[in-house]
Amino acid sequence: MKSNVSILLALLLLFSTVGMAKTTHWCMGHEMESAIGFGEKHLDCGMELPNEDSNTSSEDPSSCCENKTQHLQVDDDFQVSQVEFQLSPSFTLPLLQVFVFEGDFFNIQQVVFPTEHSPPVPKRDFQLLYQSFLI
Repeated sequence: MKSNVSILLALLLLFSTVGMAKTTHWCMGHEMESAIGFGEKHLDCGMELPNEDSNTSSEDPSSCCENKTQHLQVDDDFQVSQVEFQLSPSFTLPLLQVFVFEGDFFNIQQVVFPTEHSPPVPKRDFQLLYQSFLI
């Protein structure tokens, strides 16, 4: 179980630091196809892409096809940090006593109420009992 979690966390770290690219093919101003991968991909809808050297003013720019690529990458680099940790004796001794030697410091005993005597009978309110009120 621990090895599976370790492998999963290592893969998560690997995929978060590797760059991904999303390539989208636009045809006549509409998104036709998208693909996600590790690099730029060539997508095609079947129409011919315009050549870079054939820039004519009579051609409508929205009628041609184009591929747009977005590169997604985390800018932060992973750095392993080490933490200095020192245990003081005033912390270590109580920790060992409570958790290692299992001291019975937290045992709560149940409170026992005496059941020998019953509670006194409450006084009756005769006005409420006979429903006679002075108006």
